[in-house]
Amino acid sequence: MLQGLIAGSVATLAMFASTEASAEEPPRFGERGQLVVTADRLVPLLGYTSQSITATDGDITTKTTDTGGSFAFLIGREPQLGVMHTIPRVAVDVSVLPRVTIGTSVAVAFGIDGAHTEERTPRVGQRTVRENAIPGSTLLGFAPRVGYVVPLGRHLTFWPRAGIAFYSVKSQREVTSNLGVTSSSAQTDTIFSLDLDPQLVWTPLPHVIVHAGPLANLPLTGAHETSFEQAAEAKDRSDSLTVFHFGISAGLGVWFDL
Repeated sequence: MLQGLIAGSVATLAMFASTEASAEEPPRFGERGQLVVTADRLVPLLGYTSQSITATDGDITTKTTDTGGSFAFLIGREPQLGVMHTIPRVAVDVSVLPRVTIGTSVAVAFGIDGAHTEERTPRVGQRTVRENAIPGSTLLGFAPRVGYVVPLGRHLTFWPRAGIAFYSVKSQREVTSNLGVTSSSAQTDTIFSLDLDPQLVWTPLPHVIVHAGPLANLPLTGAHETSFEQAAEAKDRSDSLTVFHFGISAGLGVWFDL
């Protein structure tokens, strides 16, 4: 009887100790009811972009393709090529179910207008000054997505994410000729893409994550629109646009229990 009482007491103490240890164990990334805030594509380690514009004039179709790649240990991107896919962005995700996340990433960037000034001072005659505006640009991206967290260890998880993204990049430019005639032009690129973003997540500290992995942006549809105005003359044009991007990037984030 004494042995049974001792065994029962030990079992009871072990159960309480296990319960207390479980209560003190911090929650793992991916559990239900977590808010995750990340800075995605903060470090674009490797990237390749292919951009194509298809123009149709009557019975002639012209397709222009530009490609480019980049490699950067800290930060970098292809200049003026696929910028909507390589620019860093802020993302918010919520784990609505265990391991299942729903969220979105938002990319916003503004290029401030500048000026290009040319002064001509002849030895004889009047000094002339010509000033042209350096175009600014505006980028807006919105990419809702779903994800699934796969635990790989105590501090390591695999977090694949996928969604449909919308991006728009607009720039404007004004030019004044030697005769004093001012013309303005604008360019707007709009695309929809399927964004695939499988990331390996490391949690070095509680509620802190470091993530890295490949990403792919598969073009669905898009448009390259241009407009030109000079005095009473105005021209508008719209052509098909596709932008494919593949790369490897890394970022940082934090998560909170709701």
